[in-house]
Amino acid sequence: MSHSEPGSRKTYVIDTSVLLSDPGALTRFAEHAVVLPIVVIKELEAKRHDPVLGHNARTVLRALEALRCQPGADLRLGVPVNDEGGTVRIEINHVDTSALPDAIRAERSNDTRILSVADALRRAGEDVAVVSKDLPLRLLSHGGLGIPAQEYLHEQVPDSGFTGLAELAISDDELDQLYKNGSLATTHDLHVNSGVVLTASRATALGRVGRDKEIHLVRGDLEAFGLHGRSAEQRIALSHLLDNEIGIVSLGGPAGTGKSVLALAAALEAVLERRTAKRIIVFRPIIAVGGQDLGYLPGNEEEKMNPWSAAVVDALRSITSEEVIDEVRSRGLLEILPLTHIRGRTLGPQTIVLLDEAQNLERSTILTAITRLGEGSRIFLLHDVAQRDSLRVGRRDGIAAVVERLKGEELFAHMTLTRSERSPVAALATRLLDDGVG
Repeated sequence: MSHSEPGSRKTYVIDTSVLLSDPGALTRFAEHAVVLPIVVIKELEAKRHDPVLGHNARTVLRALEALRCQPGADLRLGVPVNDEGGTVRIEINHVDTSALPDAIRAERSNDTRILSVADALRRAGEDVAVVSKDLPLRLLSHGGLGIPAQEYLHEQVPDSGFTGLAELAISDDELDQLYKNGSLATTHDLHVNSGVVLTASRATALGRVGRDKEIHLVRGDLEAFGLHGRSAEQRIALSHLLDNEIGIVSLGGPAGTGKSVLALAAALEAVLERRTAKRIIVFRPIIAVGGQDLGYLPGNEEEKMNPWSAAVVDALRSITSEEVIDEVRSRGLLEILPLTHIRGRTLGPQTIVLLDEAQNLERSTILTAITRLGEGSRIFLLHDVAQRDSLRVGRRDGIAAVVERLKGEELFAHMTLTRSERSPVAALATRLLDDGVG
């Protein structure tokens, strides 16, 4: 990965957020120099035992140790890290922040120390840019000091517009064949598990692309725990959620489109009716609106989780009775946990995992959750990229990158839901938020 024009060697001061997101970032800056302020090493050390980020922190520290042990290596001067001439060095100088503007220096934070290093290197004549996934740090660097700041680009993917739903025109004879045989051959190049709206002159039908590349009929009477899909998108989504051959189901879309309700209904159907799964675990990131951390809230863990659990319980109440909810929770068939509990656990066998608010998670965290699945387990990824509370996750990384990379895999299906099932007032507010109004 190169962040600049070929032939112009730059110095990239990278912060901890980049390394915690992508432990391989040290090697991805082509022929350029990567500088790690000493405070970044200290932050990595502090994260070594974090239940979610610890693995990546340890991976980076081990990579730096391997570089340090190379014959003749001196991390203070720079050590080669790739075949293109790129180097990595740890900067132990420039910890004095007195040269920074008063407004920035007053913070006395680790970000201030990182900016102090970047500013000093620029003053020394190096062509410097700060690379960070942390939006406030980029704003302080560019807006406060005039030092170019860039988001880490390696994990971002182009927006292909993939929604998981296609539309095809077919003849009336083909429509009859679909209803008669349950499937229809097609010459269209569609991703496996894509939903398809098939339109003939006298009627329409819903289908889904199978592993055999044929379009298979999605029946209108499909239901999960008594719940029917109201729209074409919801019916396709329900067919994905009820298909045990699909291990990873992604549901995206604005608030009120039914993501949580559909996923929970399918999970209850699997556990209580079909007995194809043994339990349900809902993981939610511990980030509130505004970014408040769970640890700052009063009470024990269960009490702290109540505000996060409430959204899940509310969705359950729209599906079933309080008695059923109490029963599945008391029998241990349903758990609602903070995402920090996922590291080190094997989620299975036969567990359905709901990863809620996945738009707030970096790609590595989502993939970590997927790697914890045991035999016969499945995961449902629920997300709305317009409602990101984490300032470190952009529209084109995190869950968006996961969807782009996994589309077309037989074990993966995605559906973007667009039709709100909430009140017209709530739908209006959601649309305004998505448009950036307010």
